[in-house]
Amino acid sequence: MGPSAPLWMSMLYYLMCTATLLAGVMMLVKGTVRRLYSLAAVLAVPLFFLNNFHTIARVGVDPFAYWQQSLIEGQWWAWLSLALFLYIVWYWAWLVQRIGGQKEGQVWWKRQRWIWVVLAATAPAIVYWGQNVGDSIVSSVRTYEPSKAHLSKDPSARIFFLYSHPLARESYIVETDEHRVRKVVTLKAVGISRLSPASSTKELLLWSDYTGRHVYRLNRDTWTLVDQEAVSSPLSFASMEGEWEIRSLNQDVNTHKLEVRKGGKLLFSKRFPPYILQVLRAGPHFYVFADVMEQEHGVLYVLDQRGSVVKEISLPTSFARSMAVFHGRLVIATKPRLTIVDPHSWRVAYWGMGQEETQFDQLYVKGDTLWVSYVQRGKSGWLALNDQFKVMEKHELPSVYWEARFYGDYVYALFEPQEGNKADHAGEMNIFHLRTGQLAAKFTLPKQKHNLQTFQVMDEIQ
Repeated sequence: MGPSAPLWMSMLYYLMCTATLLAGVMMLVKGTVRRLYSLAAVLAVPLFFLNNFHTIARVGVDPFAYWQQSLIEGQWWAWLSLALFLYIVWYWAWLVQRIGGQKEGQVWWKRQRWIWVVLAATAPAIVYWGQNVGDSIVSSVRTYEPSKAHLSKDPSARIFFLYSHPLARESYIVETDEHRVRKVVTLKAVGISRLSPASSTKELLLWSDYTGRHVYRLNRDTWTLVDQEAVSSPLSFASMEGEWEIRSLNQDVNTHKLEVRKGGKLLFSKRFPPYILQVLRAGPHFYVFADVMEQEHGVLYVLDQRGSVVKEISLPTSFARSMAVFHGRLVIATKPRLTIVDPHSWRVAYWGMGQEETQFDQLYVKGDTLWVSYVQRGKSGWLALNDQFKVMEKHELPSVYWEARFYGDYVYALFEPQEGNKADHAGEMNIFHLRTGQLAAKFTLPKQKHNLQTFQVMDEIQ
């Protein structure tokens, strides 16, 4: 099989830019044509690369598709790149007409000027069309007959599943109970990949850690847009709790910017090296976990209310999935051991299961018990720890779940289809009793146009 279309496009893309740089330098040296145009071409090529480098390197997706999406969203850097690229094309056409003769060149110039007029006239309309999402973000809501009355021993939470693609303009939210689909909501939102509860239990917070440039808040009862805010960069973390709002913006491959707001006002903004995975506000401190991925270790930054670094702790653990305060100590679900920090002495301890491939996942404090979900090679499960971090209960599953959530007295574990893409469903949800480990409910998720990304469990169905 030959190279894919994007590879051929990349080859032509780099070949054209390289040829333009060489041709511009040659024309400058020889002086065959007007040197000013050649000088502009020589400067346009490196500027074109520099203008695209930080976004292409950070996002990690197909650069042409991302460029197209950013044009639709009206990003300034994308339009600057388009202008530079059009100049490079024009420069080659101009060279051809100069070499081809003065008479033919005058005819060519009269024809091509109308192309530039049309491009200039239609560009604002394209930008307006791309940005005109507004309150029409919810384009359709399909409602299904809800399940029958629940028994008191059955789980009765609402579960929201997100389907999306980093570069597609549509995303989908499937709402279910523990038996069947209740609603399928279609959103006009680019690249949404994460959802979480907002400050109100009736709201969903939607955002992207890939390419999306908006944060949405939806009322999940009426499916109306509560708020839509444009952001300068994709987010690696977002949280709303009461009047507090915390975000980490993935600015480039070397920098994340942490923003903390209280009551809608910016409290502080601070830059950190990548990659911010978790942020927790507890007492007088903000705990920021940054992952140094290439070295497989983490750094915990402790900030005060003004954003100043109180303590910086280097950790041999990495890939934090969640953080919680348990009996006065900060617990971080990391790999391959739990990280436990005493905020009084800043001593760090670790708790593990004796297997290096363990990835601790979600933390859930319920009374005097810390529940921890985990994934190991070929299996997964959850366990209960007391205040001395002794195992009180352990429940093991024979396979690895895709994603898990604790809610109330249940564990919600999502499994990928065993048949892969050939399966007739997108995944299987298993709901287990927290303490007994018995299966309380099980159902499959319908396929949508895009892949299933994540899910959230919210308040009980009334």
